[in-house]
Amino acid sequence: MKFSKFYLALFAGALAISACKKEKLESNSVFVDSTIEKNPLDNYIYNNFILNYNVDILYKYVDKESDLNYNLIPASYNSSIRLTKLFKYLGFEPYDDVTGSKAFIKRYFPKLINYIGEAAYRNNGTKVLGTAEGAKKITLYEVNRLTATTGVNADFLTDSYFHTIHHEFQHILNQTTEFPTSFNAISGNSYVDDVWNTTYTSTGAAVAAGFISPYSSSGAKEDFAELYSFYITLSATQFNALLNSTGSTAAGRTIINNKLIVVKNYMLSVWNIDMDVLRANIVNRKANLASFDQTTL
Repeated sequence: MKFSKFYLALFAGALAISACKKEKLESNSVFVDSTIEKNPLDNYIYNNFILNYNVDILYKYVDKESDLNYNLIPASYNSSIRLTKLFKYLGFEPYDDVTGSKAFIKRYFPKLINYIGEAAYRNNGTKVLGTAEGAKKITLYEVNRLTATTGVNADFLTDSYFHTIHHEFQHILNQTTEFPTSFNAISGNSYVDDVWNTTYTSTGAAVAAGFISPYSSSGAKEDFAELYSFYITLSATQFNALLNSTGSTAAGRTIINNKLIVVKNYMLSVWNIDMDVLRANIVNRKANLASFDQTTL
């Protein structure tokens, strides 16, 4: 019995020594990092957006960068190429020309642009064309509607993307330096919040009430951004046609023009940007869309 206990203790000690013995680890990891090859669009974004403006474009769908309240689909590669080149041409370069350098966009534009293939629809039946999040990100929807045909249609590009881009950028500028409170007082208590789409069912009805669009009536911040974006993306003829939409009134136009004075003064005094010069640049670029290469990277 004593011998049995002795050998049992000896065996246990051997196990303990064996367990404490250091095992030589293999220096090579079993986890191999995969190399993601960059495609031509990735390289274009890096060279033209990241290096020049410190702005990245996310065209490959990523859940955490998208609004999970909606059923969304990715942007296609070909449509993403077109929008990326057009974004630089109609979104960034006009500001570069007017301010004299890339510094303005580099400093103030959100650092991430997110593409979504189709629209996001709200419960009230309206759809989201774009959003700005805390001066950090702009998301654009319906990218997959951009084709060889729609890509040279200036009205389509303005309505679908660039009105939204300039609208959202104005929000970013307002978050940096607020616009004068005198703007809020012009329409006062006439803003209708989320029922704008049922309160004003036509542009003319909105103009008659002193708003450049039905959406402008949702609040002062949206009103300011809408007026800014419509003014710089439309020619003088187009903007005047908007002001004179069926159902509009002279009184409504006067209200809008009073607001426009505030918007123009804000952009000139705070940001040193003459909206008429910026508009002329954008309108001229749209006139040359037919000769602009949207596909070569």
